[in-house]
Amino acid sequence: MILADEKIRRQALEPDQSFIVQAPAGSGKTELLIQRYLKLLGLANYPEEILAMTFTRKAAAEMKERILSALTEAQTPTSRGGNEQGLVEPGGAIASSKKPLQATSGGSPRPEESHHKITWELAQKVLEQDRLREWQLMDNPARLRIVTIDSFCSSLTRRMPLLSRMGTNLDIQENAKNLYRETARIILSLTENETNPYGELVRNILRHIDNSKEDFIKRIVQLLEKRDQWMISFFDPRDNLETHPLNDSARQDLEQTMAGLIQSRMGELQDLFCPEIQQKILQIANYSGRNIDNPSHPCACLANLLSFPDTTIDSLKIWKGLAHLFLTQDKLPAYRKQANVKLGFPLGKNDEAKKMKNEFVQLVDSLQENPTLLPALARVKKLPRGHFTDSEWDLLKSTIRLLAEINKSLKKVFSSRQITDFTEISLSAINGLIHRDENGQERPTDLLFYLDCKIHHFLVDEYQDTSYKQEELLRKLTAEWSDEDSKTLFIVGDPKQSIYRFRDAEVGLFIKIQKRGLGSLPLKTLSLESNFRSQKKLVDWVNACFQKIFPKHNDPDLGAISYTKSSAVLPESNHPGVVYHPVPHQPNRQAIAEEEAGKITHLVNDLQSRHPDKSIAILVRGRTHLTSIVKHFNESNIPFKAEAIDSLTDRPAILDLLSLLRALRFPGDRTAWLSILRAPWCGLSLTDIHALVELDATTPVWFLLNNPSRMELLSADGKKRAENLAGTIQLFLNDCADKNFRDVLEACWIRLGGPACLQETNPDDIEVFFNKVEEIIASGQEEQFENFDQILTSLYASPSAVPENAIQIMTMHKAKGLEFDFVILPGLGKRTKADEKRLVYWMPHGDDLLLAPIEEKGGDPSPLYEFLADLNKEKEEYETLRLLYVATTRAKIQLHLFGHLEPSKKEVWKPYSKSLLNKLWPHIKEEWLDKLNEITQPSPAKHEQTAIDPPMHSIHRLPTNFSLPAPADSILEGQAVDIEDEKYIEPDYYWAGNTARCLGNVLHRCLQSLAEEKLESKPKEIIENLKSKLKSSLLGEGLPLDLAEEATKSGLLGLTNILEDERGFWILAPHEDAHSEYPLTFFQDNRYIRNVIDRTFVDEGVRWIIDYKTGTHKGKGKNLEIFLENEVKRYQHQLDRYEMVLRKYGEKRPIKKALYFPLLKAWREIN
Repeated sequence: MILADEKIRRQALEPDQSFIVQAPAGSGKTELLIQRYLKLLGLANYPEEILAMTFTRKAAAEMKERILSALTEAQTPTSRGGNEQGLVEPGGAIASSKKPLQATSGGSPRPEESHHKITWELAQKVLEQDRLREWQLMDNPARLRIVTIDSFCSSLTRRMPLLSRMGTNLDIQENAKNLYRETARIILSLTENETNPYGELVRNILRHIDNSKEDFIKRIVQLLEKRDQWMISFFDPRDNLETHPLNDSARQDLEQTMAGLIQSRMGELQDLFCPEIQQKILQIANYSGRNIDNPSHPCACLANLLSFPDTTIDSLKIWKGLAHLFLTQDKLPAYRKQANVKLGFPLGKNDEAKKMKNEFVQLVDSLQENPTLLPALARVKKLPRGHFTDSEWDLLKSTIRLLAEINKSLKKVFSSRQITDFTEISLSAINGLIHRDENGQERPTDLLFYLDCKIHHFLVDEYQDTSYKQEELLRKLTAEWSDEDSKTLFIVGDPKQSIYRFRDAEVGLFIKIQKRGLGSLPLKTLSLESNFRSQKKLVDWVNACFQKIFPKHNDPDLGAISYTKSSAVLPESNHPGVVYHPVPHQPNRQAIAEEEAGKITHLVNDLQSRHPDKSIAILVRGRTHLTSIVKHFNESNIPFKAEAIDSLTDRPAILDLLSLLRALRFPGDRTAWLSILRAPWCGLSLTDIHALVELDATTPVWFLLNNPSRMELLSADGKKRAENLAGTIQLFLNDCADKNFRDVLEACWIRLGGPACLQETNPDDIEVFFNKVEEIIASGQEEQFENFDQILTSLYASPSAVPENAIQIMTMHKAKGLEFDFVILPGLGKRTKADEKRLVYWMPHGDDLLLAPIEEKGGDPSPLYEFLADLNKEKEEYETLRLLYVATTRAKIQLHLFGHLEPSKKEVWKPYSKSLLNKLWPHIKEEWLDKLNEITQPSPAKHEQTAIDPPMHSIHRLPTNFSLPAPADSILEGQAVDIEDEKYIEPDYYWAGNTARCLGNVLHRCLQSLAEEKLESKPKEIIENLKSKLKSSLLGEGLPLDLAEEATKSGLLGLTNILEDERGFWILAPHEDAHSEYPLTFFQDNRYIRNVIDRTFVDEGVRWIIDYKTGTHKGKGKNLEIFLENEVKRYQHQLDRYEMVLRKYGEKRPIKKALYFPLLKAWREIN
């Protein structure tokens, strides 16, 4: 079968060209990347010339594994270097442990499929190059440079610790939010210093947000989480952030950038009006403006309009007036149905008034014929002024000037903790590649020169998820490259699958590089279209759906990606590609969730019964969508595996333990103490809790528990429970200061009866909690206990052990890169979460940066801020479409969609506007409604909003007479039993010490492998194939190169001797009940002693025990005989012990023992 994009795939393998490849879901981009890697490797002088970078450790490991697998499958008898004798492992090296050496499967036959055949052929060429240049790749897979971008950056900072300003030996934290909060508190503390200039900046910001300290800390943490976007500054070199003048010129530059975007929005609207419509609009606008007396009315500016407005910033008021003229004031954009006096159309019934009103209605009708006009008019209506107010500029200056101090403070916090994060590593890696001279010009460092000489080819996977800092790094690394120097850059990705904006991914970078290359390096754009994953019906549905709902054109600044079709490689299946499951509307969300969960449970049972060997996955937008589904699965005993879904904080026992931690750590935390009183170990009723704390909102609860008069107010049961709690906690409260807090907390929890109150919480989850407490104590960051609840949100419950065919449950983001036979998407009708406000909204646009400060708390909304927020919402909307694409393209056989509709005024039923179902609605509407009508006949008008009684509150608690279980029996006393290995005897005549030991280890493994395989090849062939393997294995034992070369000669001599010696060949030949490196353990003198027999077998009814001695002796003749006799005496006890152990294991045959010396070709029997 010839693929639709076969020529493109072959073109991508041209080794002297740089490419950027757009590869949609299921197109085999990883295999193409591997083929490119193999192609370059087959032409390289050294493997290290090629560097492949991925975004995750999993992807890097998978790529390396697949490359090694391709090389293994492509091995022929020649390329395997004698592997058919079974002397080496699949990786090609002599085993480096005492395990026997394994033979490979002999390589795989030439594949039939064209794309697999290409991989096989390229791998063969690599093996040929490997043999020619003696790379020994299979022995040294670390020479294949396949790394994550983060690990590559880490390696750069370690190479140049001074230039990168990172130092060394820093612990990398993936989530450094607690350190960001610490930095924010340090910045906040600057307000107390009246002389510090940064203190005034902080005070200015605080005044703007109503002096809310917690809000300030929250906003600074947001800035630090996104700091790569302002550290790699778009308006000034980052080193000059602190000294940036932020004068009128800087203000004008920022305003000009904003004005440019505003003008482009007006231009987009202007292009939608044909000349005929423009004239009609001009006529209506003039009439409206002339009849409005109020000069502040939005349409008053239209009175003197002589021509259709241009798109300069001066015409913004006119464009907004036109938008006001045609659109209602509703939240959702809509055209006006008629003109009225408020719009300048008089109430009079004269002919002109009637005529103009009719023309207005006709004009609106004609505008509605173009569906793109309405959103364009709505966008223009919300456009802000193109400049900052003085108040906004003042806040913006304060924030920008503070950025440098925020960065410095974070670095100090990192340094004091010996900690860093991946963002800091990436930024520091860039620092290590360039330095600035006295004139501010960038110059390459020695490290960049070194990398430029060392690395000739970069391959980058998943480039659609790259960030600005990562693109900057790649730009620096390739800055000196040109078409003539044979260096190449190969980028692979799919912008339609860019779904990680929350991790700083910027899909627009992919589109920009497609258009203009990377720096001065041009890249040729290629697009794949073959889909190897999904059956044809699924591919056709995805094509039809997403071509309709994706934007028509690319916009790198907004992250708008147009859709390109895929071609199915697999034929149609008997199954429908996509199945719709409408969920009838219910009075409340919980009822809808329960209804949907029940349907999904029924579907899963049906799929598993009909397809027991197929994989099923449930993919959700967020964890909250799964509560009802998990409950139904548990009730129906459906095994499932949840990936990073079940948060620890969803476990009641964990929340109770968190309250205990806060109560012990912060005795004044009233909420924590009240939670403890309600926890199962205490279990006070709400009445008793109210009586205890009533009318006293200031006294700590702990003091109230120790107040006899307060305790008398409780019921008899409540008093007993409260006294038990207070008495237990009293034992531990004073130990928090001078004892290990983890031990104190755990002991207190156990004493209270915590293990008896797990309420279906896995004990492993409790251990995860305590381990996190221990980790914080060990790091010296005990201030993290203040926000320990936030730390717990990033920890997930341990998944239960489940069978292989368990249902996979994960988020849509986690499913990226995976595939399943059946995919279920629940909760499509649910709304998505709104974005949080930031202290400063910044957004890259083109090569510039758009900036707007947050509006003053309690003041009017900031049009500039709202404008950027709306732009960000557009980007989020486009990413939501891409997330849906990722989720739907995980399916191989069938996709199932679940969701509900809402009652609507204009339509009977429609999806919630901010739901995933609404994104799919243009394509699925008719079929979805038909399916819904088959299930039920819903009618919003008749639907009864019946009230549902809230669930009864119940409390789980221990009985008042609860006592801890009796401790286990004491450990039995007595003499301890030891376990020991056979002692190594150091021979007196070993001339080379450690070298001889290393050689002995390698020779023993070689002889073991030779003995366990049929020796069909000639001795010379075996020896030839083992030459390079011996040396690499000796180096692996730790010998320096010169000693390894000498030992290799001795090893080859020993192997030659045994293969050419008739007795040696007899030892290695197949025999009855033969074993090599045979382990036997026996009990003696209260010890288990482990022995290993080098070679044992039965020949002519006699059991032979043979011990190899790989030592040598420089003497000859009589001296050699004396040496051999001494060796017999030395090892006779050892071989006698072997005989004794074999007898204990039931050996009844006669036993003979012998020593064999391969290096001396000598043999001595022991009687």
